[in-house]
Amino acid sequence: MDPADAMRLTELTADLMMAIGRMKRSARHGESDLVHPGTEYAILDTILRHGCRTVPEIAALRGVARQSVQTVVNKLIDADLIVQRPNPDHKLSNILVVEAKGRQHYEQARETMCARYLSTKGDMQASDLDAAGRVVALIAATWGDEADVA
Repeated sequence: MDPADAMRLTELTADLMMAIGRMKRSARHGESDLVHPGTEYAILDTILRHGCRTVPEIAALRGVARQSVQTVVNKLIDADLIVQRPNPDHKLSNILVVEAKGRQHYEQARETMCARYLSTKGDMQASDLDAAGRVVALIAATWGDEADVA
C-alpha cells in the first residue's frame, strides 16, 4: 500500500468511528447500569451471525477484553435474552444460546437499521457494498492482532 492510500484509509477509519458514534448516540441510551443497545446488538450479532458460542470466542472476534464481554453477557442473561449451557469441551467457558426473546430483539434491531437505510436517498450498487465490505475487512484485520504490528 502506498502512503497516499494509507492516509485515505486512516481518514476513512476516522469517519467510520464518527459514524459509529452517531449510531450509538441515536440509540438514546442514558442509563449507565444497562447495556447500551449498540453493545447489546453487537454481542447478539456475534453469536447469531458470526457463530461465536462462548465469551472467549466473542472477545477474540470483537477484539475486546473477556471481562467486558462477560459483563454484557451477564446483563443479557438477566434480561432473558440469552442463556448459558454447560460446555463439554471447556468447564469454565459455557456455551451461550440466544433465547427466542433475544432473537426477536435482535431481528427488531436489524429491521430498524434496514428501514433507516431504505429511507435514505443513497444510490448504492452491489459493487459499492462489496468494496465497502473489503475495506471494513482490511480495517478489522489491520487492528486485529497487535502482535502483527512491527
